Amino acid sequence: MIVGLLHPGEMGAAIGRCLQANRHEVLWASEGRSAASRERAQTFRDAGTVEALAAEAELILSICPPHSALEVARAVEGFDGVYVDANAISPMRAQEVAKIQPRFVDGGIVGSPPDEPGTTLYLSGSGAASVAVLFVGTNLEPRVVADASAIKMAYAAWSKGSAAMLLAIRDVARHFGVEEEWELAAPELAKRLPRAEHAAATKGWRWEGEMEEIADTFAAAGQPDGFHRAAARVYRA
Repeated sequence: MIVGLLHPGEMGAAIGRCLQANRHEVLWASEGRSAASRERAQTFRDAGTVEALAAEAELILSICPPHSALEVARAVEGFDGVYVDANAISPMRAQEVAKIQPRFVDGGIVGSPPDEPGTTLYLSGSGAASVAVLFVGTNLEPRVVADASAIKMAYAAWSKGSAAMLLAIRDVARHFGVEEEWELAAPELAKRLPRAEHAAATKGWRWEGEMEEIADTFAAAGQPDGFHRAAARVYRA
């Protein structure tokens, strides 16, 4: 199958390589993209523009920061192939994407870029099974589920939400001059701190939007959304 990849960040490029491992052709669009994107996409065929990619691809895979999901879907509005949104968006946002892309498959990725096994691609919707087949036998494990976005939101609510809380607690302890004593009192949290700091420094710019999507999901479920609105503020800082 000819798969268009929008846009090859670290995660997207690794998933593109999984597709190539199963002998699918991966297209990308270099127009307006950075040198880093070009480096990551060097093994993919360059269609030049998003419009040219959409004209040739049989399936488009959107992997982008959550705040850009609707913009990316609109950029290829009118595409008549299968459109897979694998972004960290709420179930409600996924429904908005589905209004733009009629042959919509909802996706959610849990794990690191799949250069090694251990990452899962959750898929839902009427075309989910046909998309899952593309990845069988690769480092990316496909799973067809009832609601891919809901699984992603529930997973990240803890994994990334708790990291934001840990960073906020550290800052409170630092403000009052008790950081060292706090680390002694809660050594299990202190051990998690460097990983949370590194993640916030490198990915906080995209996790802010993900926290807002999670907050919307909590609100839709009738649960307090303030936890993750606050987490978004932590990552924004």
